[in-house]
Amino acid sequence: MNEQDVQIESSHASPETLEMEPSQLPAQSGVSENRQPNLRTSTPDEDGAALASKAGPQLKPPVGVTMGFILGLSAAVLYTMANIALRHCISVDPFLVSAVKAAPTVILLGPFLLWMLASGEPIANSGRMVPRFIVVSIIGQFVGNAAFQIALGTIGLAASVPITLGVLIIGGAVLGRLLLKEPVSSRSAVAMVTLIIAVIVLSHPSTSQTPEKSILNLPLWVGAMFAAASGAAYALFGVVMRQTLIGGVSAPATMFISGVVGTISLWSVALLRLGIEPIAAVDTSQWTMMTAAGLLNFSAFVALTVSLKALPVVAVNLINASQVALAAIAGVILFSEPVTWPLSLGLILTFAGLIVLANRRSQPSTKAD
Repeated sequence: MNEQDVQIESSHASPETLEMEPSQLPAQSGVSENRQPNLRTSTPDEDGAALASKAGPQLKPPVGVTMGFILGLSAAVLYTMANIALRHCISVDPFLVSAVKAAPTVILLGPFLLWMLASGEPIANSGRMVPRFIVVSIIGQFVGNAAFQIALGTIGLAASVPITLGVLIIGGAVLGRLLLKEPVSSRSAVAMVTLIIAVIVLSHPSTSQTPEKSILNLPLWVGAMFAAASGAAYALFGVVMRQTLIGGVSAPATMFISGVVGTISLWSVALLRLGIEPIAAVDTSQWTMMTAAGLLNFSAFVALTVSLKALPVVAVNLINASQVALAAIAGVILFSEPVTWPLSLGLILTFAGLIVLANRRSQPSTKAD
C-alpha cells in the first residue's frame, strides 16, 4: 500500500492504496476525485444541478476515455510494482524503508510548487486545516506506511494488500459518515460486511507464513493487525485530506506537506533507532528498491489522478481493484508465498466486496456526480 493509494479526491494511498469509497480517495494510495461531499441532505439530481449551475461549462478532460482506461490500469500496475519493491525490502528497517519512499514526493513536487508560485497559481487560499492535516500525516506515515511495511515482512504481499484495502474502505466509509456526513447506501453496507468477513478470513494465522529474509519475528496474527492498522490510518488520512482540499489547500500542496512530514519524521526515527553506520551499511540494491517504490508510488498517483478526470469514478475504482489479484499473483510467483484455502477465500470475498462497491451508484447518480 502506498500513500497515494489513499487517492486524493486525491486518492492511496494507500497515507499515501487503494481507495474505493469517495470519502477515502487520497493518492495508498491512495489517490483523485473532484467531487465534493454532501454537506446537506439532498438528492443526486439536486446536487448535480447545483454543481452545474455554479461550475458553468464543463471542462474537457485532459485525455480521452481510452487513454483514461489505460492510465487507470497503469496506476493499478504501478501501485503493485511499488508494493513488489517494498516486499523486496523486508530485510531493512521498516521506518527507513518508509522514509526513503517518502522522499521522491518531496523532490518531485517541490519544483512544481515553486513553478506554481512563479506562475501566480494559487497553492492555498486558507491554512486553517493545515495543522490538523500535519498531525494526520504523521499518523499516515507511521501507522499507514511503516505498519504496512511491517505487515509485508510478517504475512507477505498476497495477504497484506487485501487486508489493508478492505479496512481502508470500511474505515473510510465510517469516517466519511462521521466527519463528512456522507451517506452510506445499502449496497455499500453489503460490500462492507463482505469485506469485514474477508479481512477476518485473511487475518487467520493459517492464511500465510512469515517470508524468508524478513528481519521481523512477529506472530502472523500481529502482522495481520499491522495490515489492518495501516488500512485504518490510510482511511483517516484520506478523509482529513479531503477536508483539507475542500478547506482551500491544493492537491499538490497537501501531498507535498505529507511528503515533508514523512521524510523528516521517519528519517529522524530511523536515525535514532539504527544510527548512521547501520544505515550506511544497507546494500545498494535495497536503496534502489526503496527509491523505486517511492517513484512508482508517485507515478501511480499521477496516472490515477488523470484517469479520474476522464472516466467515471466507479470505473476507475473497479480497475484499481485489480491490485488485489496482481498482489496475490506477485506474492505467489515472485516470492513463493503459499496458496492456502483461507487466502483464496479471502481474495474471492475481497473481490466480491469491491465489485459490489464499484457498482453502488446508478447511472443517473453517476452523471450528476
